[in-house]
Amino acid sequence: MKRLLLCLAFNMFSLSMYAQQTGCNCTVALEKLIKKVEGEYPGFEAKTKEGSSYEELKQHLTREAKNADSTACEKILKKYTDFFKDPHLWVGSNGAPFSSGSSGSAASIVIDIPDFREKMKLTRDTLEGVWSTEGYKIGIKKGSSNEYTGFIIAAASTQWKAGDIKFRLFPDGSFEYLMLDRSKKTGHYHMHKKSILFLDAISMALVREVPSPSVSAAQLEEKLTELTGFYFKKLSARTSILKLPSFEYRYLQKIEELISQHRMQMEGSENLIIDLRGNPGGTTDAYQQLLPYISGKSIRNTGTEFLSTQTYIGNLQTYKKSLDKNTPTDQIDKQIDKLKENLGKFVNFSGTDKPAYIEKVELAAKSPRQIVILADKGTGSSAEYFLFIAKQSKKVKLLGTPSSGALDYGNAYQVDFGCPGYEVFIPTYRAMRLPDYPIDNIGIQPDIYMDSSVEDWVEFAVRYVEE
Repeated sequence: MKRLLLCLAFNMFSLSMYAQQTGCNCTVALEKLIKKVEGEYPGFEAKTKEGSSYEELKQHLTREAKNADSTACEKILKKYTDFFKDPHLWVGSNGAPFSSGSSGSAASIVIDIPDFREKMKLTRDTLEGVWSTEGYKIGIKKGSSNEYTGFIIAAASTQWKAGDIKFRLFPDGSFEYLMLDRSKKTGHYHMHKKSILFLDAISMALVREVPSPSVSAAQLEEKLTELTGFYFKKLSARTSILKLPSFEYRYLQKIEELISQHRMQMEGSENLIIDLRGNPGGTTDAYQQLLPYISGKSIRNTGTEFLSTQTYIGNLQTYKKSLDKNTPTDQIDKQIDKLKENLGKFVNFSGTDKPAYIEKVELAAKSPRQIVILADKGTGSSAEYFLFIAKQSKKVKLLGTPSSGALDYGNAYQVDFGCPGYEVFIPTYRAMRLPDYPIDNIGIQPDIYMDSSVEDWVEFAVRYVEE
């Protein structure tokens, strides 16, 4: 199976909140989660070779679960899946992983928001003010030691209320941000024309409302697209850039159209920068049109082995039913039949037991002479696999920081494990390069590391290819 969906969650069940659950106390929930992971997680055997530590964890969590309320139970279940240190394995509810935070609510500040708004109309501070982004209106207030606090003014999610602290900005240009599940993300922030605040590791752009932005609406829109959107543009007579913030299936047509519309410009560019910063992955179909421009005549792909389980078979059957009636399903049918014949075993769909297979690439008649790919900690899953194969090309250089590190176990599905209101996100395959070449929690390493002193990565990349 050459083209893999590395990180797509299929919501197979209708979920309810923990308070609505019946028949699953914490002990039962833990038992069912353990059974699910032990029976269906492709990395279970490899990650429990030191059996004593795993058994000790189970015994400890089982004792904790006996008297755990709903909040404590969430953390117990999370401790269990966290043991495996796999970004593609987590337990949660309503589509989000559980948080390891000490409480279910964010820290808050007491502030008179109308008064804050009035004062901010006169501020000359470049960060203080009222900012907006999708789903949130946020106030930013300067505190001691030149640190700034971002707090909720209004939010679309009922999980956040006015005054809740959403993030902190530090003098060294770094930030701490609380996700919807209260898990903490870190990264660096950048200011654009005193009007847009960009948090790189989570690809979030906030637009200043008070005081008013110093640029026009058209300029704001152009910069927002550049920061978070899909686009292609010429940066100089010799160099162009292609920005791809996601490889998710919902953007597949957008990516194909973007490349098709700018194919001649891309072929005519001496240098091409492909910006994958913050790209969480999705499907490897998303970058197939790029391979003729970046690759040699062949690509050495990592083989994969799928663990045959009834859950995975059911997911494939459901996926098959969702396809248009004119879509060929012969390949899926063959995979389902092979899985049924090998329940509980690992199955290689490539037809070979070798740890790698060669993919021939028909090269484009014209292509850029040099290619730079920008990647960071937010570049994950199938976007990481793109880095993995792109580095095989002699004309490609990877600039940035180590990528996310989520590539050893993939093709993850979001499934029920027997307790209404709970779900587990669990991979279905393991990479055959293991254990010799692990990537999880390590990442794909850049050829040129971009340290925190490099403020504009694109500008750096242009200088690199043109000097």
